[in-house]
Amino acid sequence: MNTQLLDEVIACLPNGKTHFRYFKGAYAPRLLEMLLPNQTRVHTVKQSRFKRLLDQPLSKKIVANCGNGIVSSHHFKMAWQEPSQPFLLSVNRWGSMKERDWHQTSRFGENLVLQLNLPKEHQRMYERHISDDGDTLNGRWSSHPVQRPDGNVLFRETLAWSRIDIDFETNEALIEEIQSDGVRNVQNWSKHYQRCACERCNERLQYITWMQPYKTVWSEALLCATIEFIHKELGIERIFMHTARSGWKVKKMCEKWHAPRSLYCDLPTKFAFKKTHAAPEFLLHERCYKQLIRKQPDIDFYQLSMHELKRNPMKNYFSKHKPLKTTGETVCHAA
Repeated sequence: MNTQLLDEVIACLPNGKTHFRYFKGAYAPRLLEMLLPNQTRVHTVKQSRFKRLLDQPLSKKIVANCGNGIVSSHHFKMAWQEPSQPFLLSVNRWGSMKERDWHQTSRFGENLVLQLNLPKEHQRMYERHISDDGDTLNGRWSSHPVQRPDGNVLFRETLAWSRIDIDFETNEALIEEIQSDGVRNVQNWSKHYQRCACERCNERLQYITWMQPYKTVWSEALLCATIEFIHKELGIERIFMHTARSGWKVKKMCEKWHAPRSLYCDLPTKFAFKKTHAAPEFLLHERCYKQLIRKQPDIDFYQLSMHELKRNPMKNYFSKHKPLKTTGETVCHAA
């Protein structure tokens, strides 16, 4: 998007950081809360690709408590279980009207960055077990869109981030990338500390153990937070995400920069994105994209339409039944 639009978007967003707590598998009820209409049949959802969201353990418990075969968004609104991990969300920017290849953007312009930050306790653990010389998990001189400690009294380590391109005229957002340098660093350090097994490295393994729950959920938490941010904060209905192939081709990435395929294959499938050869409309007007699809017309993307289940969800049902009375929200606190 252009710089002026990004300036306006950031100016309208909350300042500082937003608390975001996440537990493993939370994406399923949180997505269903956004996707479902006021009332719809469970059978209707199970006949769609969103069935995979109902198949998650916590979603199954919630549906079982409904009892009448009818489910609605409010049933999933307060779903919760422990253990969970605390994060803080913040926004930043990335890119420019030049050097598109270096910035790895699908078109010229800037991306909005959503940062998934670790809590303050992380820095205490890092300084106690890894380094107390002012260094950070990402490195003080990281060239990626992470928070930096210099002059930042509210500094929190950025575990991962997503980059988003937005077009309000077409009501579309494209998730350009999701990435974590910190998780890769922790994995590499863990292997080294275990091989060494000296007293100092054994102490450092305490930090690795503390980070383990965050390593387990980071990609789920980031994509879930990104979708909620796009839909609830920006009000956008059609969300696209690069496949592994479209990311490499559209952003003209060299082979050494290719991200793990699991992030652009397993993860969007888990979140019920569908593959499509229909690109975001705003890309179709870009010269760089037009040139690409002339040579490679089979470029595909992932797409998630937030209104898909809300199209006439109960038309046939209410033609035969009286409207149901809402008895309140269902809250599930699973151990």
